[in-house]
Amino acid sequence: MKKNIGSVIGLYPTPATVVGTVVEGRVNWLNIAHIGLIGIDRVMISSRKEHYSNRGIKENKTVSINLVNEAMLVEADYVGTATGSKTDKSKVFAYHMGELKNAPLIDKAYLSMECEVVDVYDHGIYDNFILKVVNTYVEEDMLDEAGKINYEKIRPVLFEMPTRSYLKTGDVIAKCWSAGKDYKDA
Repeated sequence: MKKNIGSVIGLYPTPATVVGTVVEGRVNWLNIAHIGLIGIDRVMISSRKEHYSNRGIKENKTVSINLVNEAMLVEADYVGTATGSKTDKSKVFAYHMGELKNAPLIDKAYLSMECEVVDVYDHGIYDNFILKVVNTYVEEDMLDEAGKINYEKIRPVLFEMPTRSYLKTGDVIAKCWSAGKDYKDA
């Protein structure tokens, strides 16, 4: 029997990411796990309005999204707890700039995306940035034979809000649009 636990969002876990921007001429990082897809061509990051990074994202209209892997978890968690208004987080990660200005890419991340801000949805205490992915950079050994992203190799870290935990991703258990072929109407 299922129990009603109230108005609880049950869509966790979500990918843990570190977003990169430039604020007042200095690179800043922020751990964000409130991230989602808006159709097939847009993503959204949701960030509390008081976050220092929001200033850079709004001003520059660009941001990077870097998938967190286990090797960078300690640093990723740190940049989510230290505020950029009081702490220089620019040296936490080695980084480089891609094609977009003010969207630093973390060298240690297996997958990084450069994004342009296309809209900002104001929702109470959150800024929700609607982003267009302009470029995606992936470590070559994290691609499959067809040049597609291999998440079984990348194994992005997931964030789970109810218990405030990070999770490892697992193995492929089935292929999409294939497993359902075994369905038999009872």
